[in-house]
Amino acid sequence: MWQPYRLVYLLLFNQILLISIYSAKTSDQFRENLIIKPLPDGKVLTHFEFSIHSSNVDESDYDLFPRSIGQIFQTYKARELHLTFTQGRWNYEGWGYPIAPSAGTGVELWAWLWKNENLDKNWRSLTNALAGVFCASLNFIDERSTVQPRLSFRPEGVYIDSELFNSAELRYGSLPHENVCTENLTPWLKLLPCKSKAGISSLLNSHKLYNSNFHSMSVHVQPVCQQKECHNSQLEILQTVSTVFDPVRESGKRDWSLYQLFDRDITRACPLAIESNIVLMLPEVEDYSIDPEPFSIQTVDSTKRRFGVYDLTKSKTNFKLMMKWKEAFFEYDINPIQPDVYAHRYFTGFGQEHGGIKVNLFNRNPTNSINIQYCDVIPWYLRLYMHTLKVTVNGNEISSGPSYPIKQLFYQLAVDRSRPSVMEANISLPADTITTLSIEFDKAFIKYTEHPPDANRGFDVGSAVITTLSKAESKWDSILYQQTQDGIYTETLLISLPTPDFSMPYNVITLTCTVIALFFGSMFNLLTRRFVALDSENRDKK
Repeated sequence: MWQPYRLVYLLLFNQILLISIYSAKTSDQFRENLIIKPLPDGKVLTHFEFSIHSSNVDESDYDLFPRSIGQIFQTYKARELHLTFTQGRWNYEGWGYPIAPSAGTGVELWAWLWKNENLDKNWRSLTNALAGVFCASLNFIDERSTVQPRLSFRPEGVYIDSELFNSAELRYGSLPHENVCTENLTPWLKLLPCKSKAGISSLLNSHKLYNSNFHSMSVHVQPVCQQKECHNSQLEILQTVSTVFDPVRESGKRDWSLYQLFDRDITRACPLAIESNIVLMLPEVEDYSIDPEPFSIQTVDSTKRRFGVYDLTKSKTNFKLMMKWKEAFFEYDINPIQPDVYAHRYFTGFGQEHGGIKVNLFNRNPTNSINIQYCDVIPWYLRLYMHTLKVTVNGNEISSGPSYPIKQLFYQLAVDRSRPSVMEANISLPADTITTLSIEFDKAFIKYTEHPPDANRGFDVGSAVITTLSKAESKWDSILYQQTQDGIYTETLLISLPTPDFSMPYNVITLTCTVIALFFGSMFNLLTRRFVALDSENRDKK
């Protein structure tokens, strides 16, 4: 007699056999890592990284590499692309630099595309295809919001032939008003080999992620090299999620655990991952406890920082992690790493006609000057006047000379309803100074059909981008600083344009319809009614 448990054993054996055969066949390499960093104000930063390296994408042989992304990448002749969804703003002054550059609020997309006669068409098709994959409004990135920066957004991939740099062009677009929700996270998770069923990705709970102070989700596709000689390159898709939780808000303590942050625990490692680590940045103070203890501890020689590493491939049971603090250390800075460069941008002026933009660039390095690349994309309905550009250092205006901070300036004039303004500058920030850039503009009158449905709310102006070039010395340095380019984003601004009274057309239509209805009703009644004389005598007889 056939017993049910034998069927279960047979199905389990077949699954293990298929995974073994598939793992032996595939040449793709999947790695997943979770970096946890306690922040000075009691919050906790969690940074997920999922990477797949593949050398068979050009042959249309997809193993672990997601086919939907690979086909889009090849069909529209992309060299590399970077897509980021962000809600909230990273607090550079309180949290230091993020582990990976996070874009401004909304959606940001930039890509290097191969030069051909269909480049602009490929860019439009790329935005529409990604909009369908991630359930986002990327199709609204059209020529009115697309720019070609000259100094910023350098290629981040590794290329064997240096001539390739001259055979591609950059396209950049952003939607600062785009909201990020579960509709974007669900297709993002489906790109992972284990989805959200096993491994570190099983912690990604949308209810917890979107209840955080800050969250950023990104997809990067670019060529990489495995060896220093770089004899042959591979295509990498890197998916990241950065989230800042606030356990103090929920419990009044800075103690945290994986279950408290995500409402989940890791039940098992992803069987397709060759590397699955949880890295905990250990504070300098010793008044804390961790359960369980790290499997190994890594130390960065340059900064003397220590990192506890948990290898999930060696964990045979459900993995749980907990960190407890003494209340006496709640007020102390446990990670005293302050950024050298950060910025604040805001509008100036008043009224509905004129205004200005001012950005304060801070260099807190006490000894060294820092070169940055500043990029600001301004919508066409804010008409800039370059002759009003002023530069001050610590309140003193500088117009020329060797001490003038702007070493190189690029400006693209806006065209109404066709393209935005672009202002890029190579700026040298003197040591321990505040450099201020200010420029004036006029507000354009736009058609009433060009206003959004919530016209009285205003228009969103995307973040400015500050790029500083610095390379990390080791794998662990990238946790504290950046690997190649430090992308620093300013605030997303909200501006009010001259707005018509949208209730007036409604009032006019209502009044006109009322008058016409009364007039038409009266005239129609008079023209169609039949008048008959009333004979009172005959009526009495009847």
